[in-house]
Amino acid sequence: MKNALLAGVFALAFGLTPAHATLQLSIGANGSVFTCSDGQLSCDQSGGANNLLTVDTTVGGAFVQLTLTQSTFGKVNELQLSSSNIENLTGAPITVTLLASDTGFDSPVRFIENSASLTFNSNVGAPNSTLQFWADPLNTQGANPTNTPGALLETVSGHATTDPDSFSGSLLSPFDANAPFSMTEGAALVLRADGSVTGFNQAMQTGVPEPRTWAMLAIGFGLMAFLGVRRKRARFAV
Repeated sequence: MKNALLAGVFALAFGLTPAHATLQLSIGANGSVFTCSDGQLSCDQSGGANNLLTVDTTVGGAFVQLTLTQSTFGKVNELQLSSSNIENLTGAPITVTLLASDTGFDSPVRFIENSASLTFNSNVGAPNSTLQFWADPLNTQGANPTNTPGALLETVSGHATTDPDSFSGSLLSPFDANAPFSMTEGAALVLRADGSVTGFNQAMQTGVPEPRTWAMLAIGFGLMAFLGVRRKRARFAV
């Protein structure tokens, strides 16, 4: 704690900037937005660096339980957002948005792997939900509270056709950065009056794939709606 304080004083005194900005989380519904940053005592329950934990958050009639946002830096860079339960308490359809972002991820990189998994409950008939992934070579902070800087790498959309209905998948997106960069990921989950999402996880990870990896690339969430395939766990070749 003392060393961290001294480092902060030193940075302020000499005009230095940290290696990366603050891990940010944003949750929105019905025009209300909740934001939290890593180490913010009023909302972050983890107490650890690069780990942001909120326990029970209600925003605009959406109940979001045990939300964990994490970032990792180095040879492997990763940004991860997960929640055990996201529930619509309003009695009417709503869209729940989640954003996570951090900056200062280590370069160079040529690809980012985007992945996600979730389960819809009591949500058949709801319109498409959407997951998106951004990366910014200018290293701009996102999710502060709703900004999504940089290039949009991937958008996947889909909806529940069974109850429950689970989706999972991953896909590589080209992205070039030779200096520190930022990553931002977000979800717009459309829930019926009694709908919910459990086991939500969204992640971005850097790395250059070996040639054999290309044959394994798949995405399940986005193609379910277009192909009309009803399966609990789906994988489709790119």
